[in-house]
Amino acid sequence: MTEALAIPLLSLQREHGLLTIDEYADVSSRNSPDMLFHIMGFAAPMGPFDQRRAEHLKGDFGSSLSQIAEAIGLPCDEVDAVGELSASRQDIEIAAGRVPGGTVGAMRTTITCRHQGRDILRFRANWYVTPDIEDDWDLRESGWRVTTEGDTPVKVDIYFPVSPQDYAAYTPGLTAHRPINAIPAVCAAEPGIRTTVDLPQIVPLFS
Repeated sequence: MTEALAIPLLSLQREHGLLTIDEYADVSSRNSPDMLFHIMGFAAPMGPFDQRRAEHLKGDFGSSLSQIAEAIGLPCDEVDAVGELSASRQDIEIAAGRVPGGTVGAMRTTITCRHQGRDILRFRANWYVTPDIEDDWDLRESGWRVTTEGDTPVKVDIYFPVSPQDYAAYTPGLTAHRPINAIPAVCAAEPGIRTTVDLPQIVPLFS
C-alpha cells in the first residue's frame, strides 16, 4: 500500500498536496491472546502510548514513504511517528478473550513525511478490537483507504471480501504475493538494492 498503489494514484495529478493511507484492522476475530493482550496491549489500562511502538512502525513505513517522496521530487526532510490510544466504551468479548470497558480498545499510529516543513505523505495504522471507542476515529471495516489531495484528488477504498474468521489465513498473502510475483523482475535487474521505483511494473505470471 505504501508504495505499489501510491505511484499510479499520484500519476493522475500534476500538483501534489498530501497522500494519506489509512489502514484499518479489526483484530477482534484473532484468537491470539498473547499477541493481542501482551504484545499489542489491547485490554490494558489506559495510559501514555509507548513511543517505542511508534518508532518501530516508523522504521517500516517511513522507508517506503521516503522512497516515494524521493521519486516524486519531494524528498523527505523529516519523518515522525505519533501514537494514540482510545478506550472501549463497554465490556466486550472477542475471540481472544474479554476486553473491559475503559481499557484499550483501539490504537492509531501516524507516520508522516515532510518536505520543507509541509506534510506530503502519511500512513495511519488504525488497529482495533471494537469500533465502539471513546474517540471519533471514523473506524470502518478492515482494509485500506487511500486519499490524494492535489489538482485531481481521488479516494480509493479497499475491502477484504472474506469473513473475519478467515482473515488469519487470507491476510498473509497481501504481504507475500507481491514480492513473490516480483521475483522475475528482481532476478533480471542489475546487482544492488532495487525498489519499486527502479523495477518495471510487477505483472503476475499465472499458470
